[in-house]
Amino acid sequence: MDSIVLKNMIFFGHTGVFEEEKVKGQKFVITIEIRFDRIKGCDTDNLSDTADYSVICDKAKEIVENDSGDLIEHLAQLLADMVLAEVPDASSCVITVGKPDAPVVAVFQTMEVRIERTR
Repeated sequence: MDSIVLKNMIFFGHTGVFEEEKVKGQKFVITIEIRFDRIKGCDTDNLSDTADYSVICDKAKEIVENDSGDLIEHLAQLLADMVLAEVPDASSCVITVGKPDAPVVAVFQTMEVRIERTR
């Protein structure tokens, strides 16, 4: 199995349950792993035979910046839907959404959700 990983992209968004999160916003750390049985571009050396990670990154940024939902679980699903729509050769994707400034009274690196979606 092959994969392309866009790791720890940091975007600013407004996803959160509390009004303050929606108004002030916060950083989100996004990792997208796109899985393939085999990436065709390994053999062809052609961008059209793989996932264009610049396009995926731009679309992920747009989704995070424009989402105003409550749950990072839902944000992860929006990202997974986008990846599978944009990359028809992908067999699955794994999305991790981290919230390093989550409103939790504790010392932590990040609160995160990880989902995997398969065709």
